[in-house]
Amino acid sequence: MIVETPAAYIGLMGSTQRWKVVRNQLIDSGINTKELERIATPIGIEIAAESPEEIAVSILAEVIAGDNLP
Repeated sequence: MIVETPAAYIGLMGSTQRWKVVRNQLIDSGINTKELERIATPIGIEIAAESPEEIAVSILAEVIAGDNLP
């Protein structure tokens, strides 16, 4: 499972409803709820992105912002 890796950033693209379903599936499979806190959802920063290019920029901005944190 990805949450069990040392990945610096884990994000889930999708709706809040989808995250609830996936989160419950992960918990049912034995994933620690503390590990689930590492998953960024919704993915990206809020810039009212609509096009695939804008969504990509918002995701990269979130990754870059995370890299620059102490």
